[in-house]
Amino acid sequence: MSTSKSSLANPTYEPVSAPPGGFQSFQSFYPFYLGEHSKPLTRRLHLVGTSIALASFARSTLSLVPNLLASAAKSLPASHGIHALHNKGFLVSLGLDVYLAKWSYDTQFLEIEGAGRWLLGGVVGAYAFAWISHFFIEKNKPATFKYPIWSLRGDIKMWWEVITLRRSI
Repeated sequence: MSTSKSSLANPTYEPVSAPPGGFQSFQSFYPFYLGEHSKPLTRRLHLVGTSIALASFARSTLSLVPNLLASAAKSLPASHGIHALHNKGFLVSLGLDVYLAKWSYDTQFLEIEGAGRWLLGGVVGAYAFAWISHFFIEKNKPATFKYPIWSLRGDIKMWWEVITLRRSI
């Protein structure tokens, strides 16, 4: 379902004042959030930072796959899954062993500790781009300091609207 640009919240990124009592919902916060990103370079740096964070989160999640597969394989009874293929003869067994050995070799750098490093790197990378843009380009205080969860949600929503071509940067 496509949305016209005119139905987007604050499509011109005009600064919006925060209400005296704060925001009561994300829907009321989002136009303010967009107004805090009135300069195109700020939005572009946020796009880069959010992309780094999302890619790092995906990479962190993928780091867990070999461990999950190994755990799942150990929990299978000998008559199912990988173990059952070993009973199909020498060539199938040898082919499976070569495939699993290659998977193990190709993914040995993926480990649970690596997942944490990727996740931490993504967070640091995202905030570095965002905060530099706020302090030195936009010259305002990041909304993250007062509204951390809604700011994160705003980053992802703005990123999604830009990459789906619903919002200009």
